[in-house]
Amino acid sequence: MKTAYSFKSFGHPSLFILLVFSIFLVQDMNGQDKFWAPADPPRAHYKIDARINLPNNTIEGKETIILDNNSSKLISMLAIDWSITDSRSIEISINGKSMPLLNEVKKPPISSPLLYSLPKPVKPGSRVELNVKFSGGGFTRGDKKEIKLIKWYPRLWWNGLPTHDVFEVKLDVPPGYALAVSGRLNRATGDYENEGVRTFGVYLGQNLKAEEREVEGVLITSLFTEEGAECARLCLETAADVVKFYKRWLGFYPFKFLYIIPGASQPMGGYPFASGIVVIHGQERFKKRPLLHWKWITAHEIGHQYWGEYVMDIDVPAWLWIGMGIYADREYTIFRGLGMDKHTGLMNRYLNGVRKHLNTTVDIPQAHYRKIGYDFNNVVIHGKGYSIISALEFGLGKETFEKIYKRCLKDYGRKPLGYKEFWKVCEEESGENLQWFFDQWVRSNKYLSYQIVSKESLEKNGRYLSKIKVESLGSLQMPVPVKAVFEDGSSQIKLTNRLFRVNNLEFESKSKLKEAILNPDNKLAMLETPLEATSEELSEIISLLPWTGAGEDALKAYTKAKSLKLDHVGHWFKLGLTLFDGGYYKKSFDAFEELIKLDPPKINHFASLVWMGHLQDLFGNREKALEYYNRALKYDTGRTMRHDQWGMKIDRKWIEERLKSPFKWGKK
Repeated sequence: MKTAYSFKSFGHPSLFILLVFSIFLVQDMNGQDKFWAPADPPRAHYKIDARINLPNNTIEGKETIILDNNSSKLISMLAIDWSITDSRSIEISINGKSMPLLNEVKKPPISSPLLYSLPKPVKPGSRVELNVKFSGGGFTRGDKKEIKLIKWYPRLWWNGLPTHDVFEVKLDVPPGYALAVSGRLNRATGDYENEGVRTFGVYLGQNLKAEEREVEGVLITSLFTEEGAECARLCLETAADVVKFYKRWLGFYPFKFLYIIPGASQPMGGYPFASGIVVIHGQERFKKRPLLHWKWITAHEIGHQYWGEYVMDIDVPAWLWIGMGIYADREYTIFRGLGMDKHTGLMNRYLNGVRKHLNTTVDIPQAHYRKIGYDFNNVVIHGKGYSIISALEFGLGKETFEKIYKRCLKDYGRKPLGYKEFWKVCEEESGENLQWFFDQWVRSNKYLSYQIVSKESLEKNGRYLSKIKVESLGSLQMPVPVKAVFEDGSSQIKLTNRLFRVNNLEFESKSKLKEAILNPDNKLAMLETPLEATSEELSEIISLLPWTGAGEDALKAYTKAKSLKLDHVGHWFKLGLTLFDGGYYKKSFDAFEELIKLDPPKINHFASLVWMGHLQDLFGNREKALEYYNRALKYDTGRTMRHDQWGMKIDRKWIEERLKSPFKWGKK
């Protein structure tokens, strides 16, 4: 049926033009001729048949990409993570019809992502199949003893968001190479298959041996050199034990396969190469490290198959998956009685950074992250990342934290998880507002430092009452455990209150107090001796002081300001007022005197002299007070200095009243 439009029916030609424009506008708003990425990108199914050609140093292949639009909008444009160069090519078609490339570049190179307009938009609930031919070169270097492939095939691109996709991959591998892939071989089809992975990795190692273990449905394969055989077999046996432990603890293992492959020559750790493939460095130098190292690093890298490969991290810097993965290997090492030396060492990486006055704030802009001039990966991402998770588990309790841990695996499996979503889950499971925790640990450079400043144990009616005084000397406050050990071998643990700088803990026992131990299980990354604040750090401390109720915090800041010879007018003025509010009148007077030495602006000079007069009145020195009031008049600018916290307005009229009657103070 044809539809005819008549200008006459609209009364004016411009109305017709407006209607046509509106139709195109609606089409564009529905997703046509526009690239967009769903908030939760859909999973795709990749069927790949590829051949590795070593003599030509190329990979050639065909793939089918099956995409189901599970969003609520039309998808009319797709992006492919692939580049076109002299050695890389791609052709995409749908139902035999070639899809034109939209990137406006006349000739290679054309960088990723490549944009393609679909012949027909994919409606919500509908499917599209892309047929792809590709080739890539230059993937090997040197003597070709090892071939490591991650981004070796074209893949859908969703604004850089990670996805878990299903793969069926057939590989034509050169002879003489052992193979590790992100899938398990289906012997009937010859395909390496998985139920969804973040990255499909391919590793080929020349002249390597292989051994396997099947553990509760997971096939574990270790590839190794002759020199690394003893270490590889230990790692294989450990991996079998670790997978069994993780499955029983967490209820599942994310993949049906696990490969352990050799890495660098030095025994320095490892890393997750791809989904289901982990690297253990330095296997040929097995004797250079104790057995604990090899067992721990195996458990550590397998933990990242849950966190990083199964639950994906979207934060930059990406610290959460590191901390959560390390928590997994900590639970295994505790279960096997291997101790926590490795985990204490990770905390010490962070604490050493704190001692060097490094800025260890975790939540920082990407632009700042790229400009950091120290080993942020070891100090913050690994060291502080684990310290945050350990502190959170301690603060919430093990039972609650494990509910959070398992829920995140359940709700965010095959999905990205950022720390803000993690924060929300923590609050929902604990029922607590945890802003105080994340603001301090993640969003600031604050650090934890508590000390036992005194202890006593007094006998009364055959029982002992022991008192332990604990003071917070750092900038971060949270509940800290204090263990009281008594002479009969018994012990008790109590927690400090995070809102108190000084905690007085009382213990009742049958025998006398023998010793008091802070942080007895070493779950908190805590400095024994607080830092001497730098001028920059002190300025931040002073700026965060409340105008009323700062008390001892203001006094500590004043002492540090004196030792550092602080030269900031505003900070000395705030110290003068907060010290006055806390009743430290002599220190307050001294703070205003320090300000005067800096030749401040007239309004600050004026107000400081008035306050020095107030304090002299409170000291009972009326003549001195009058001297300061009269000096203040010389700096009067006509402006008013308000102190709303006390309902005071200091101006000429205020001084004239003080010349008649002394300043009196009593908080209302």
